[in-house]
Amino acid sequence: MFNYTSLSEFAPILAQNWTVSSNYLNYSFNLRNDAYFANGDQYNASIAWFNFNRVILMGQIGAFYFTNLIYNGTTAFSSGYSISNGVDNALASVGYQLSTTNVTLRQEEAANDLAAILSNFNPSNSTVQQIMSFPGQSVVVTGTYSLQFNLVNPYLNFLQVLSVPGAGQIDPSFVDANGGVTPNSENTYVNTHTMGTGPYQVESYVQGQVATLTENPDYWAAKLPAGSSNIMLSAPQIPVVILEYSTSSSQIIQSITSNSASLVGPLTISALTPNYLPSLATTSGISVPSLPNAPKFLFLTGMMDTEQYPYNIQDFRLAIVHAINYSEILSSVGSGYTESYVGPMAPGYPYYNPGNLTNYSYDQNLAINYLSQAGFKVSLPNGTTVNPSGNPLPTNLSITYVTSDPAETKIAQEMLATLASIGVTYTLNGVTDQAEENDISQSGTAATYPGLLIWYWYPSWADAVYQDLVLLSNVEYGGISGDVSWFNNTQVNSLTANLPFETNTTEINATVAQVYNLMYQQAPDIWLYAIDPYWIQRTYVTGVIDNSGILGYYFPLIGYS
Repeated sequence: MFNYTSLSEFAPILAQNWTVSSNYLNYSFNLRNDAYFANGDQYNASIAWFNFNRVILMGQIGAFYFTNLIYNGTTAFSSGYSISNGVDNALASVGYQLSTTNVTLRQEEAANDLAAILSNFNPSNSTVQQIMSFPGQSVVVTGTYSLQFNLVNPYLNFLQVLSVPGAGQIDPSFVDANGGVTPNSENTYVNTHTMGTGPYQVESYVQGQVATLTENPDYWAAKLPAGSSNIMLSAPQIPVVILEYSTSSSQIIQSITSNSASLVGPLTISALTPNYLPSLATTSGISVPSLPNAPKFLFLTGMMDTEQYPYNIQDFRLAIVHAINYSEILSSVGSGYTESYVGPMAPGYPYYNPGNLTNYSYDQNLAINYLSQAGFKVSLPNGTTVNPSGNPLPTNLSITYVTSDPAETKIAQEMLATLASIGVTYTLNGVTDQAEENDISQSGTAATYPGLLIWYWYPSWADAVYQDLVLLSNVEYGGISGDVSWFNNTQVNSLTANLPFETNTTEINATVAQVYNLMYQQAPDIWLYAIDPYWIQRTYVTGVIDNSGILGYYFPLIGYS
């Protein structure tokens, strides 16, 4: 787990210590010999092997984090089965009969054999022990309390990946008793119930509404001597934590102001956007902490579909980005909790904006000039016509935004006005969250794909090069996966194809700078603002520490004064 002050330093929980090879392909862990599940079963390396193979094989929540790290994404896609790299060879080494001529068949056979082992998991079986200790696989048991990961590709930030939900550890007996393991089929019971090693357990969960966490009375870390513990092994101060989920800003405000809720957050894509905060910050009994100097996790952009006319014209896109009044948006919507930035990475992370580019200027004359250069006739509101022999501007343009988000709504309205002032007429297209997701799950050439979309982005884990820059710039991730603009630049695609697995920091910085310059010049996106980490709490609440490494808060640290 990340510690609470840094995105690159870690506090061990189930591991005691670890080493990383110089080529970043091999990560070796010595595990604790005194960690236990809530039911009293002891944690060890065999259970770690079980869990990583289980998550990948089933496609369980978070499995995609390990793509091209623990399993080969290309092989998984072509065969339809995901297995950890080399586990087929481990199975074959003890006599399992797998195809040697058909890769797809071999993956399927190995997947089914592995599922049978995991569904009736017996780590004391000598054959299973041989499989787990086979060296030529991605997850290797090297001892009762030692484990080694041998990655498909070298990766600087594998520890960050191990801090996200896909790496969660569950007692195998709990999985066996509640649905077992089936290839390509999530265990829905395990998705909503727990048997973990942590300080809390899930007592009840109603999807999308409420979760109740209760203190683990036998939490192993609470019994550790002071010299063996750390802040991430703290025992709970509050015995019951109730998490209520809501997307209604009025409901959330009523809950925190009436003291029926003590804490609002974590604010990833929040119903309480920054424009609500000044009022809440002056309300008696409430505080709104923010971290303006911390890395920004969440940012808001305008994405232009480069596969649609007229957004496939670079000068038209440049006209749009120079017609936006960014300072007005920061003032009227950001309310002091946002900052200007230049994408496609969030400020505060390593390698952000190496060339110190400034955001596009708000310059209506320049925007009009770009429209003229693009060959358009520009009819301004004051009656002036620029390039009268040019092509007429399209009249069917719209700005798509989510109506439940007051920040998006206000920004869309402001953009509508500023774009009209350069002669470009838009209409507003307010949609639901689900409709937005459906729209951008299509090809960029689809008739209903939004031409200009206001869109939040945040990384799945704290690697802004891979999770921000690569996903937002490489057309391989076109649409909802990241590149919502369907930006398709041959040079950028080439530069970013293997960038996630580059380990030379000088090379990373140089490549990021090239990608930044190319995207800046071609302007597929409107960089609206990055959001400071913030949360809303009652003033009696203590111990709230923002930790974007784990995408939220560590509840055992939270108490009441």
